Amino acid sequence: YDHVAWVMGTGLATHPTWYLGLSSRSRFEDVQARVLEDENTTCQKPCTPPLWATPSLFCFSIFRSQGYELDLVKAQVERKVGIFSCDEFATLSDTVLPVSGGVLTLQIPPCETVGVSKDGTAANTLIFMQAWNVIKNDGRYAKHDWTIKADPDAVLIVPRLRQKLLPHTGKNVFMKNCMKWTGIGWPMMFGSLEAYTTQAMETYYAGADKCKTNLQWQAWGEDLYMGICLNMLGAGSEFDGNIIGDNVCKGANCADGVTASYHPFKSAESWFQCHDQAVR
Repeated sequence: YDHVAWVMGTGLATHPTWYLGLSSRSRFEDVQARVLEDENTTCQKPCTPPLWATPSLFCFSIFRSQGYELDLVKAQVERKVGIFSCDEFATLSDTVLPVSGGVLTLQIPPCETVGVSKDGTAANTLIFMQAWNVIKNDGRYAKHDWTIKADPDAVLIVPRLRQKLLPHTGKNVFMKNCMKWTGIGWPMMFGSLEAYTTQAMETYYAGADKCKTNLQWQAWGEDLYMGICLNMLGAGSEFDGNIIGDNVCKGANCADGVTASYHPFKSAESWFQCHDQAVR
């Protein structure tokens, strides 16, 4: 694993002639097959890679190790729903801990208490800057068409989300999902569900330092920051008001038959009640 991870994170960039035919979007199994050709390698023959749907989704959630979110995520893992029905997924927390079914969290610096943003939400941009760095270093996002960040209390219906994202796949865009008001700044991207093409993610990573230096982000929520940052860096956006049913936007009607995510449902009981209504 370490050898393949080095190739994907460092070797492809520093020694491209060693790995002809591979790129940053190559799958882990393809890189492993190439490493297997090296003399004295300890790598084993790779497994047959799983089939991915179209568009392919890399999904992740961030949660604190203390509080209600861990139990909520464990329940989703056990039923393989929410982000755990995406093609690949990750969980991030302030410590490395087992979730369920062999799932381990990736660690970000401790999720310290944050202030209140100018919009009345959490001023959590710095935490998510660190989280996006973890996703970059993990590297799996780059193999997929879209990167999805979903809150643990968002009820994600993956087949509907794929359908809504398909027309925009391959573009350098992120999705705006709420038209609560009209006028300057609307529609917006609300952070219970965020969707970015791989092209938009590469745009962000190439210019993240510029955004951190030039934007006055300290009193912003992370969703506002990402939208403004990507706009500044030249990424585009698309709007779909049926990506989220959020009680801080248009409301959450789990039985509407069209929406791709409903928020917030903070107990396992209410989360699965909404989920089962949605997929009925």
